[in-house]
Amino acid sequence: MSEKKKTAGKIINLPNTLTLIRIGLVPLIVVFILIQWSDKIAWNIITACVFVIAALTDLFDGAIARGTNQVTNFGKFLDPIADKMLILGSLIALSGSARFSYLSLALVVSSLIILLREFTITSIRMVASREDGTVISANFAGKFKTAFSCAAVVIILLEEVVFRDGGLLGVHLLSYAALAISVILTLWSGVTYMIKYFTYIDPRR
Repeated sequence: MSEKKKTAGKIINLPNTLTLIRIGLVPLIVVFILIQWSDKIAWNIITACVFVIAALTDLFDGAIARGTNQVTNFGKFLDPIADKMLILGSLIALSGSARFSYLSLALVVSSLIILLREFTITSIRMVASREDGTVISANFAGKFKTAFSCAAVVIILLEEVVFRDGGLLGVHLLSYAALAISVILTLWSGVTYMIKYFTYIDPRR
């Protein structure tokens, strides 16, 4: 067996390690968001930096896995779960943080929509895996949705850093717009998955 095939067969390889690091950073990000720091501007910047580091592991784990032939079924299954934990954990923490109370309703509604979408797609993944062993990895729509959702969290964290109290135009315009676009992309990506893999949830079967 070639060295490349041996590497590809390892479950805990470098790409999967990066994915696990992303999961491990989620509790830290949640704590940073929820604690009432005396200097909220500085801690918003620190939280955004930690979040960006976590989000970048999603970019690098996939690129390394494909470039070095280290793609595994474990990685294809774990990667989207790590993304869900990062985004939903951050949004739910933001909705419960007094520092972001001005966005609480929008954050709660967005989190619920995203959560329902993730439950639906995860259910399809589980059915596909159980029926014929198919591992459904993230498609373009899913990756684009994830990338913009990460951008939305960063925008929420940094809007007041850039524009101070009230954010852009005094109504946190960027944060609301980012959340709205994130929800639209979430619904769009969910529909693409359901259309492509409808055979697994077809009630006529």
